[in-house]
Amino acid sequence: MILPTPTPSSSPTPTPLPTGDFVPSLSALSQQLKDACGTSPDTLCRSVYDVTHSEYIASGAQLFLATPAKIIFVLVLAFVIRTVVNRFITRATRRAANGGAGAGIANGRARTAVLGAFGDPAVLLERRRQRSETVGSIARSITSIVVFGIAFVTVLGELGINLAPIVASAGVIGLAVGFGAQNLVKDFLSGIFMLLEDQYGVGDVIDVGPATGTVESVSLRTTRLRDVEGSVWYVRNGEITRVANKSQTWSRAVLDIPLSYDTDVSRARDVLKRTADELWADPRWAAVVIEEPEVWGVEEMSADGYSIRMVVKTLPTRQSDLARELRERIRAALLAEGIELGTENRQEITVHSDEGDDPDEPSTDDGDDEDGDEFGGAASGAGGSGGGGSGSGGAGGGGTP
Repeated sequence: MILPTPTPSSSPTPTPLPTGDFVPSLSALSQQLKDACGTSPDTLCRSVYDVTHSEYIASGAQLFLATPAKIIFVLVLAFVIRTVVNRFITRATRRAANGGAGAGIANGRARTAVLGAFGDPAVLLERRRQRSETVGSIARSITSIVVFGIAFVTVLGELGINLAPIVASAGVIGLAVGFGAQNLVKDFLSGIFMLLEDQYGVGDVIDVGPATGTVESVSLRTTRLRDVEGSVWYVRNGEITRVANKSQTWSRAVLDIPLSYDTDVSRARDVLKRTADELWADPRWAAVVIEEPEVWGVEEMSADGYSIRMVVKTLPTRQSDLARELRERIRAALLAEGIELGTENRQEITVHSDEGDDPDEPSTDDGDDEDGDEFGGAASGAGGSGGGGSGSGGAGGGGTP
C-alpha cells in the first residue's frame, strides 16, 4: 500500500532584520548610563556619555574630573565657611572684651568709671578679656570640628565609601574614650559652663572647699588659686561642687564690738555710728564705701557683756582693709568717751597662799584684823573655804581651832 506524500503546511515567513543602524531602546540607554556614571549621574558624566556614547570615556570623566572637582569644591567651601564664622566670632569676642563698640576717649573713660565702682578696672578688664578669649576659642574650635566633620563625611561619600561601618566604629571609639577620660571630659564641661555663667574670674576671692584664695588663672580644665599664706592651689574644675565668691559686685565688712554689761546701748550706738560716718567722709575711704554704714544693734548677750554689730558695704575685696581701719578708729573713739571694751568669757580666779601658817600651831584671836578681813574676803570669793585653821561656819583667818 502506497501512502500519500504529505504536503508541507503553509507557515509565515520570518521577517528579515533591517540591515541599517541598530536603534537601542530607552531602557537599554538608561542601563548603559547607569553602568557608566552610576545610579545618580552628574552633569559632566551625562554630557560626556551623550557626546561619545562610550561607557569607558564617561566613567573616566566621572572618576578623574567630576569626583575631584566635587571634593575640591567641598573643601574650599568648608574653608570659606570656617573663615567667615571664625572672623565673626573673633570680632564679637573682641567687642565683648573691650566692653562695647565705642572706641572714643569719652566712652573709654565712662567704661573705666563704671568698672571702678566694682573694683580695680585693670583687674576687671583683664578678667573680661580672658573670659572672652576663652569663650571665643571654644566657639572657634566647635566651628572647626563641625564644619570639617561635615566636609570629611561628604568627601567619603563622593569617593563611594560606605559610611555605616565608619560611623559605627567612631561610636565605639567615642564610647571607649568617654569611659577612659570621663574625668577630663567632666573638667572641660565644668570649665565651659563656669566661664559662660561667669561664676568667678581672675582677681576674685573664692572659697572652693579645700582651698580659699585669689584666682590667678582660669582655664577649661583647672583653676589656679593663691591663698593668704602665698601657697598656690591647682583645683580641677570637675572637682568643684560649690563656689563661694567673696568679691563679686560688692563686699561687706561685718564688725561685732564687745562692750561691758553696764555700758549704755544707745550711747554706744551713737559712738559707733559717728565713727563709721567719719570714716565714710574721709577722702581716702570715700570711694571704697558704697553705702552708708549701719549699726544693726545688739548681736549677742552674756553674763559678762554684750556685742553690737555694725556693717559697711564696700567695693569687692576691700572689706578687710576697711575693717582694720574701722577697728582702730572705734577703739580710739571708745577710749575718748570712757567706754570700756567687754569680753565674752571673763573669769576671776583668787589664789590664797598658806605658806606662812604653821598647821601645828593653833591660831588665836590676837591676829591682825586687816589680815583677818583680807582672808575673809578671799574665803568668800573662793566659795567660803577657810584660810587658816578650820574655823566654825567656814570663817577663815582669825577663827579659833
